[in-house]
Amino acid sequence: MGQEKTSSEERPSLELHPPLAKPPTALSLTVRKLLGRVQDGQVRVPKFQRPLRWQADDVTQLFDSLLRGYPIGSLLFWKQPVPAETIRVGAARLDAKAHADGWYIVDGQQRTTAMAAALLDLDHIGDTRWVVRFDPEKDAFLSGAPDEKDKRRHVPLTALGDIRRLGKWLRECELTEAEQSHVEDVQQRILDYEMPAYVVENDDVAALRGVFARLNSTGVRMRPDEVFQALLGAPAGAPAGGGHAADLDDLQRACDLDGFGQPPRGELLKALLAMSGIDPTRHLEDVGEDAAKKLVPADEAREAVQRAVAFLQSDPDASEPGAGIPAYAFLPYPVVFVILARWFHRFPASDAATRRELSRWIFRGAATGAHQRAAVSRMREQVRKIGDSQTDSLRALLEFVGGTEHTDWALRPFHSANASSRIELLTLLARGPRDSDGAISWKALVSSGERVARELFASRSWSSLEPDARILARTAANRVLLDARHTDLGGEIARWSWDTDHAAIESHFIDEEGFRLLVDRKISELLRRRASRLRTEVAAFLARRAGFGEPRLFAVETYYGYGDGAPEAK
Repeated sequence: MGQEKTSSEERPSLELHPPLAKPPTALSLTVRKLLGRVQDGQVRVPKFQRPLRWQADDVTQLFDSLLRGYPIGSLLFWKQPVPAETIRVGAARLDAKAHADGWYIVDGQQRTTAMAAALLDLDHIGDTRWVVRFDPEKDAFLSGAPDEKDKRRHVPLTALGDIRRLGKWLRECELTEAEQSHVEDVQQRILDYEMPAYVVENDDVAALRGVFARLNSTGVRMRPDEVFQALLGAPAGAPAGGGHAADLDDLQRACDLDGFGQPPRGELLKALLAMSGIDPTRHLEDVGEDAAKKLVPADEAREAVQRAVAFLQSDPDASEPGAGIPAYAFLPYPVVFVILARWFHRFPASDAATRRELSRWIFRGAATGAHQRAAVSRMREQVRKIGDSQTDSLRALLEFVGGTEHTDWALRPFHSANASSRIELLTLLARGPRDSDGAISWKALVSSGERVARELFASRSWSSLEPDARILARTAANRVLLDARHTDLGGEIARWSWDTDHAAIESHFIDEEGFRLLVDRKISELLRRRASRLRTEVAAFLARRAGFGEPRLFAVETYYGYGDGAPEAK
């Protein structure tokens, strides 16, 4: 019988929007002064800032606004000592020294970065968002490097960012005197453009996080995980755990056990809310100050997600059975991870019988569609079913996914992000795919950066196929699990020998007759043959993993009347 999580530890005192002790100081800041502070390393990006979202069009529109004298909004900085470190400006890296009066950007990161990245002479290692030029003939800012014919007529903004750089460029340009004069005026207008700025001198980082989240709740809204990181994520330099609320980046790293990969932060936020007894479908800003104080501590959250990962990866036939899903990329429905995090926070030591039924719950939910992402209410309802009793909770989850003994399988267009395709991937993986040298590593498939399952026959060869075979070519009937070093997978397998490599060939659901069709390039016939076999194999795989036709078994002590509810076997 698993132990239940009944922690009575005090939660850290959390308040989403504490007041500022002192109102910010207002000042006027020119682009020239801002560039100087950035280049000197006095302007930094705090950890709670969201990633850069601006694209090339946003950057050129900003400079057009500067030239026209349009308001671009105010900037907000937090005055704090900053350490010596390597900082990023756009895609470039700068070695910055320590400053006692540094500024962390609270509001205006996208604008500040765009101005500094485009106007300073930096190496953005191929990120062209920050490469901007000015066309004096059209009086317009354009994105990207100029063509050869325009190199001496379009002014790079790196030249406009510095008087000496512009002077050097003008000496080699092909502009008329009038155009050169106009370019100098443009430089003056941009560098002397004044922006309202506010500087906060306040030691309470929680208040700054609240300001940041409030400012960014309009316009291009922050994602829920970004709001969480801004308000409650671990401060820079904080040790893992430390009594603070769980940090989503830290939870991502904690999940990456034995190649499992990192779930998206948005899913980890849902998992954290579910563990904390908070509706995982709600935005953090909507749950209120009191609910935020219920968030489980970082160490508890980390332990629960790692237990969920270990369960997912564990072999179904192991002494501590699991779902046999080795990586997040193979998980049919992400909602399962959220619910499992709640489960292993409440019941950290679930017994073998319970773990086996949990695995069946995953695959039954996949078969019946109960775990579909679109059904938000279904996730909420399943999270609520995990209460104080382990057996009652398990029974409720199993009843929720239904008892339909689904045995048919239809091949649909293959896409690695679709649940049906991921079940097909798991079926291919369970076969133990090999090449002529030995077993294929699923870790190599996941980490290669290539598609996990690649085509036997590339799309350029589909035009000669019969109509039904062209449809099958888009399904798993035309997919195999081979290492990324292979390019023409059909041609690769055709070079093998049935006599010496039949085990490897069979590991991809290609029998001797199918291999003959492959060698003879009878693609339509091979796809039909392999599709028929895959439909049978996937249906059988799903039936085994879902436990169709098997009795429903709970922890043994529940049948003797001293467990947490003794259900009947079904």
